[in-house]
Amino acid sequence: MVANRSQKENTRERIISSAKKLFAEQGYQKTTVVDISKQAGLSEAALYEYFQGKEDLLLTIPDLWVSELLKDLDEQLFGIKGAFGKLRKYLWWYMRRVEQSPLDAKIVYLFLKTNANFLNTQVYSNVRKLYSYLLDIFEEGRTSGEMRGDLNPRFARDIFVGTMDHIITRWLLKDMSYSLFENLEDIFELMTDAFKAHNSEMLNNLHNEAVGVGSENGGDREALA
Repeated sequence: MVANRSQKENTRERIISSAKKLFAEQGYQKTTVVDISKQAGLSEAALYEYFQGKEDLLLTIPDLWVSELLKDLDEQLFGIKGAFGKLRKYLWWYMRRVEQSPLDAKIVYLFLKTNANFLNTQVYSNVRKLYSYLLDIFEEGRTSGEMRGDLNPRFARDIFVGTMDHIITRWLLKDMSYSLFENLEDIFELMTDAFKAHNSEMLNNLHNEAVGVGSENGGDREALA
């Protein structure tokens, strides 16, 4: 029974790997179930024992990748101080994972996001969870005074995600002919400048914190010296 289960898992993984390769190389529309079954060394009927068709495969492949990203993100952000530090880590980590898994990224960004059923998938649910971390980071930045007090975390997240999507999609369409990290620092600075608190706002926040500390010390200003 164990051997049989292991064999089925190996076959399933072989089908997924074959579909991923063909989708990335010749596109989703041009790939047929027959192509995938031949690539996997199976009959077409055998493939249907594991998947309902190529759309089922299209929705399964990125789910595995995005689930792995979701599991890894907590550990990556652990111990990072400050909202901007976390944003930088998030961006660099995400771009690194995309460069490490270009086939998965290509399927997500070029094929899956244009599929009418994408919004009803577990992948979409996990992507939303992945981006919800950004909402927490922007809220932290606004609360701490690092970022503008009138910052809307949802708008900020949309700007951040939209910029990432543009960078990655352009890279994929240009056949990954350069590194995603080219000019990334400049892009990050340009993007996050819009989120930063104005100097006067930061001074006010620091002043309020200082006053709070002074109050906790019985109003003794010498305690702040």
